[in-house]
Formats: sequence, structure tokens, C-alpha cells
Amino acid sequence: METSLFRYVWEKSRGEQIIVLLIILASIPFYWASFDVPKRIVNDAIQGNAFKDGKTTATLLDFTLHLPSFLGGASFKLFEGFQVGQLGLLLGLSGYFLFLVLVNGAFKYVINLRKGILGERMLRRMRYDLFSQLMRFRPEDIRAVKPAEVASMIKDEVEPIGGFVGDAFIQPVFLLTQALTALTFIMVQSLWLGSIALVIVLAQAIIVPILRREQLRLGRERQIASRQLAGRIGEIVDAGPTIQGHGATTYVQSDIAGRLGRLFDIRYALYKRKFAVKFLNNLLAQITPFFFYAIGGFFALQGRLDIGQLVAVIAAYRDLPPPIKELIDWDQQRNDVTIKYEQVIAQFNTEDRVQLDEEGGVARLPEAGEIRLDGVQMLDNRGQPLLTPLSARIARPGVVALVGPAGGGLEVLGRILGRQAMNYSGRVMIDGSPLARMSVERASHLIGYAGNETEIIAGTIRDNILLPLKRRRPDIRPQGRLSASEHRRFVESLRSGNTPLPFEADWTDYEGAGVADEAELAQRVRAVLDVFGCAEDVYELGLDGKVTAGLRAEAKAQIVDARWAVAEELARSKLTGLITPFDPESYNDNATIAENLIFGARMSPRFANETLLFEPYAHAILKAESLVEPLVEVGSRIASTVAEIFAGLPHGHALFERYSFGSGLDFDRMGELAALLDKHDMRSPLDAVAERDLVALALGYIEPKHRLNLLDDRLRQRILRARASFKNHLPADGAEDVDFYDPDKVMLGASLRDNLMFGRIGHGVADARKKVAMIVRKALARAGLDGDLYRIGLNTDCGIRGRFLPTRLKLAVPLAQALIKAPQIAILDLGAFLATTAEPDAVIARLREHCTGMTLFLLVRDDHLVGDIPLRIVFNGPSATLESGTGEEDEAAPPPPSRQRSGIEAMEARS
Repeated sequence: METSLFRYVWEKSRGEQIIVLLIILASIPFYWASFDVPKRIVNDAIQGNAFKDGKTTATLLDFTLHLPSFLGGASFKLFEGFQVGQLGLLLGLSGYFLFLVLVNGAFKYVINLRKGILGERMLRRMRYDLFSQLMRFRPEDIRAVKPAEVASMIKDEVEPIGGFVGDAFIQPVFLLTQALTALTFIMVQSLWLGSIALVIVLAQAIIVPILRREQLRLGRERQIASRQLAGRIGEIVDAGPTIQGHGATTYVQSDIAGRLGRLFDIRYALYKRKFAVKFLNNLLAQITPFFFYAIGGFFALQGRLDIGQLVAVIAAYRDLPPPIKELIDWDQQRNDVTIKYEQVIAQFNTEDRVQLDEEGGVARLPEAGEIRLDGVQMLDNRGQPLLTPLSARIARPGVVALVGPAGGGLEVLGRILGRQAMNYSGRVMIDGSPLARMSVERASHLIGYAGNETEIIAGTIRDNILLPLKRRRPDIRPQGRLSASEHRRFVESLRSGNTPLPFEADWTDYEGAGVADEAELAQRVRAVLDVFGCAEDVYELGLDGKVTAGLRAEAKAQIVDARWAVAEELARSKLTGLITPFDPESYNDNATIAENLIFGARMSPRFANETLLFEPYAHAILKAESLVEPLVEVGSRIASTVAEIFAGLPHGHALFERYSFGSGLDFDRMGELAALLDKHDMRSPLDAVAERDLVALALGYIEPKHRLNLLDDRLRQRILRARASFKNHLPADGAEDVDFYDPDKVMLGASLRDNLMFGRIGHGVADARKKVAMIVRKALARAGLDGDLYRIGLNTDCGIRGRFLPTRLKLAVPLAQALIKAPQIAILDLGAFLATTAEPDAVIARLREHCTGMTLFLLVRDDHLVGDIPLRIVFNGPSATLESGTGEEDEAAPPPPSRQRSGIEAMEARS
């Protein structure tokens, strides 16, 4: 990017700047006239100078154009005006003055509006340019920057720069025209008063900027300190759980407190300097009226200056200090934002940039070729070797195993081959072309890389897996008539220097992935996930996915049909007893008391167990059915029993899981409740909070699971009566909070698994959940809904960095990303993923079969997994040994020429 802010602004917004400057020039005559009219009002209308020598009328609004003497001095009458009396002249001139005020206000409005729009466009352009520069960093340079600092620079630090951009050329010209017009007008009325104003203005213009230099230095320190604070906070947030786990919270708080203190000291010094300069600036501005009143009044008494001129001078001077002050502020802002711009640009301008696009598309490599490594080595920032010199020649296609411990040269070479590290020496040649000089587009088409760091963005599993295919530029030519908003978005994108390509368009590169349409692409996604054995994980996510109101009617009907198919499958398998169905007329022993009471899927937290007693409608139902006291009694017995059971047990004991009541209460709180009940006098009521917590405990109780023998038939019948009352009297504002169970309807807000089972799995039955899952899958397959289930699973939200995904699927997503685009060279780090699977050999076998025709680099930690792969590079720290599969070993760092050559030949032969 351009290193000079003013050159950048002028280059990107020259046309709009010129238009506004022309508007400013057009406003000068009206601004001058607004100074002259008050003089005519006082002299001609009020004092009656226009009616001397017996005149009874005067001319109003006569417009005559006078040429300068060097052009002949001719006059051209544009409008003869009107003849009016003294009152008419006063009212006419006053109306004319009001008209000029409105016109000058309109000029200011138009100028400020266009200036503001220009500033916002340039701010948008600047942020986009900075982000584009960031995308041209080398991969290791991107990893080296702190995300919080970069985000702070692009979002916050360029904000004042963008605000100044609209003022860069327009503001000084606009303010100078106002100041010079006012000063010239004063000079015309009185040379002495004009000279005094000029001296004061020059003093302000010279002294104040000198005093503000310290402000600039403090401003630079404040910006750097603020950026470092943002970066440090970002680091601490990333490491927050670790810091909490080690009890170092107070330590890092003291670090932030110290940084905030240093920032406070800088801002305190800045404020002292700022307001001292402001005081001096205001003092100089207020001295001038003293001279005007004293000297101007003296001249008026002597007759050397009439009252109208004095009034006009004072009125003109009223408009002189503000533009001068704003000019000084503009100069201060100019220095400030210039420094900020230079500091920001310095972070983004780098000579080591990658080439983004390639003209004419990306041509695939020939079916056969060669990858050559010539003395490839890499050092860290201390000069220590991360990878010792490695040379090899590998025929394409083929399979190469990279074997070694985590964190050594294995991962370094993987990043180099995957073009995720470029600060190495030596050369990596692919069919004679240097890998380092390939454009990003070409390298991304040819190479698929998945390292040991899982980078999952916010979105669904499908979004993440298909991210590598979001590279086809959509057609922006309108297919029909554009709406006003679409046209405006397109035009504004172009005027702001942004890409006009809409984010909502279909960016998927079907051709590059080797598929014809979205259906084939879905099959490709499934095939890739099947390679890593993750299809079952996706199905499980699909079963746990919630059914939403936006689901199409046909799909709802299919879910209900599948529900009956599950029931039939259970009956056919003689496993009907595994699930206790939801029956409106009976109590479900395998469901909680709350589920039996509400008997519906809760779609909002309004009727949550923890606060149900405090919800007015639910409380009224419980009171009406006399259920509060029995539930408090159940909760009391739970608290007392659990506190006794867990006394002395370590945290994490298996019983903790069994005796979780879904109430949000920890076992410490249960102990507090038990202690409170021991001391409680039964003649006085419990406090409201304790009563609420005891009811919450009771609502999560399941007799077959917890086995505390707290439910009898009488209490079950009362709960059933309360269930009917709860449904029948539910207010209209609660209709969106609960979707009541109905065997012929889909339960919105519940998981697909619950919708299909329409009941609860019995507790105490061995492998019941696994057996039911198999039956559900069979029923879905018979109903033809297994594909829908798979799609629901793929639409699961990954969460930040994939925290919502099971570990194996989280590790599989980057591997699937590398393969989904059908690269010709794939570099896959399988170390972490293979540790999560029970059949690593089967995964590698499926992977090799799927990647037939590719050049596949497998990064593994155990050489037994790749024993039959003839080409292997075995790492021991940063050094590597080439194994050709013939029993020979060739040291790669650095081998004798003859020994290295034989190893290479052996590798080529075995490939």
C-alpha cells in the first residue's frame, strides 16, 4: 500500500475531492454577501443613509456585475431591483440575510455530507486493502501476528484515519476560504482592525502547533500501549482456562492492571497538555474582540469608521476564530493520523508476499512427474535447525511415509510441502516449477494439506469441509432486473474499492472437485468422511440435532412415519421394553418429574427446572394441585440422602454421574441444603431460595435411575392431574415456549433422536442406548430418511474452534478439507487422528485406496502403520533418513554424493 496518507487519499478519491472543492468555490460569493448585508442593514436601513437628500425610496436587490479596472472596469446590471421605503428596505435586507444564512447552511450541509460519505468510503477501502494485504502474508507471517492486535489495527486504529480522510483536502480549503473571506472583509472595512486580526491569527497558527508537538509524542505512545494491551488481553483470553486451572488469575490481573496504569499515565499527561493548549488558544481568540471594541470604537467616535462597518467587522470576526481553530485542530489531526497511518501500514507492508491470483485459471499437472527437494533446510529465529538439509527425488504419483516423533522435522517438512512454511532455504520443485513461486490459487488447487493444528471456523461441518472449494468466482452479471438495494450494494462496493462479488452467491468449484453438481458433491463429502470412519459420528450428531419450526412439512411427516417405523422395529426385535413411550394418560417412569409434569419439549428457558417455582404460571399450577409441599419433601430427601452418600467421596467418582439431577446445582449446594434442613424448625417455612432449589432437585428425579423410592402412585396421579391443568390453562404467551407431546406430531425443540423414540430409554438395561441407536438407524434406512439424517448431522454447528464436535470428528474435518478438493498432492498429518481410532491400519488402507492417482505424503508417528510403503523418510529430531524399502538407509543431512544418489535411485525404483 501507498506509504503516504495524502498520496493514498488523492489517488483513490481524486474525482470526488475535486467535486467538493468546486462546491466550496461556488459558496464563496454567498459567504461574502452574508458579511456585507449586516452593514447595509445598519447603515442604509436603520440609520437611513440610503434616504439622504430627501429620498423617500431606495433600491432593494439590485445586482450589478462590476469588472476589475484591468479588464476595462465595465458594469453590467443583472437585475434592477425594487423601489421600497425605509421599513421595506429593513425587512427586505433582513429577509435577504435570512436567505443567505439558509444558502450558506445548505452549502455546509452538502459539503459535510459529501465529505462524510467520502470518509466512510475511504475507511471501507482502507480496511479492505489492509485485510487484502494480510491475506498476502506468507503463512508463517500470518501465524506470527497476534489476532487481537491485527483486529484492533484494522477495526479501531484506522477509524480516526478514515474520519480524517474526508477532511484531508476538503477541510483546509473550506476553512481557509471562510477565514480568508472573513479576514479580507475586515481588511476592506478597516486596515487597522484587519491587521490586528491577522497578527492574532498568525500567533495562533505558529505558537499552538509548536506546543502540540508533545501531544503527538504522547499520542504515539498511547496508540502503541493500547495495541499492546489488546494483544495481551487476546493472549490471556486464549489461555483463560489454563490460567484458571493453574490459579494464576490474580497474577495476570496484575499484569493487565500495570498496563492499564501505564496507559492511564500517558493519557493523563496527554490531557494536561491538551487542555493547556486549548486554554492558550481560547485566550488568543478572546483578546481580539477587546481590540475591536476599543480601537474600532475609537475610530467610530472619530468618524473614521461608521457604525455599520464596526458591526459588520465584529460580525465577520465572529466567523473568523472558529475556522482558524479548526484549521489548527486539522493540522494536529493531520500529524496524528499520519503517524497512525504510517505505523499501521508498516505492519502490513512487507516485501515477502505471496502471489494471490493466476491469470487464465489453473492448469493441472501432468499425470506423471517429479517432486524434487534440493538441500531443503529450515532454521528457527535463533539459528537452530528445525530441519537439516534434505535432498530427494520423488516420482509422481506415489505414496511417501514421513515417520517420526511429534514436534520434530516431520512436521516442518510437512508444512514446507503443504506450502504452510516458506522461510526455508533450498528448493522444492514440482515438475521443475519452484513451489515457493506458485500463486496461492495454483498451490491451493494442486496441494491439499492437513497439519496437526485443527483450524475450524465458526459454521457447520458442511461449511468447514467445503471451504477449500469456495474458490470459483461467481458470475456478477445480472440475470434479471436488479433491486434498488442490490444495485446500491454493487455500486458502493466498486466506489469503495471492494470486491463486488456477493458473499451469498454459490462459490463452490464443482469442476475443480471433479463433480457435476451439488448431489455428487454431497456423495463426495460422504465418501471422504467414510475414509476416516466418521460417518457414524455424523449420524450421531444428526440424531442429537434439534428439530426446528422451519422444517418443511414433508420432512415433518417423514419423521412421524419414521417414529412408527422405530416402534415396529422394536416390536419386531422383541425389544419393546427398551423404550417407555410418552403416553398422555400415564406416568413415564424413565422420564423426570418435570418431563412428566410439562409433557412437552421446552423451546425456551421459561419453564426450566431451576426457576420453575418462580415462574408465575407454573407456580400457580403447582399451588392449585398442592404439589409444592410434596416436591419440597422429595427434594429434601434427595439432598439429605445425596449428602450422606457423597460424604468423603473424591470428585469425579462414578456415583456423581448417576446422581446428577439436571438441576444446575452442584453437590456443595446439596450439602448446604442438607445442613439447612437439619437445623430447620418445621414450624416455620423455608426461605424462598432454598425452596426453589429443593423443587428443582425433585423435578430432575427419575425413580429407576436414582432408586431412592421417593415416588408413590398417589404422587404420580397428582402429577398427571397437574399435567392436564398445565396444558389446558397454558396462557397464549406460553404457546411458543412448550411443544406438547403428540404421537402424531413432530416435537419442535426436541432432538431428532427423541422425536423418533417418542419416549425414554429404560434405565438399568445393559447397552440399551446402543441397541436403540441401531434400531433407529434401521428404521430410518427403511423409511428412506438416512440421507436426511446425514444432512442434519453435517449441518451441526461446529462452535468456536470446533468445540461442539466430538474429538475424532474435530480432527477429521481438516483431513477431509485436504481431500475434498481432489488435489494432485496430499500431505496429511495423521498422528493425532490415528490415536483416536481403534483401527488405524484400516484408515490408512482406505486412505491409500481413495487417493489412488495422487501423490500422498502420510505423516505418522508409528512406522509399523506404514511398513509396506516403500518410500519412507524417517525423522530423528531435525535430521532425516531416507529409506528405500530395500534395507538400505541414506542419511539426508548431508550424505556423500554417491550414497545419496543410490538412495534416490532406490526410491524412484520403488515408487
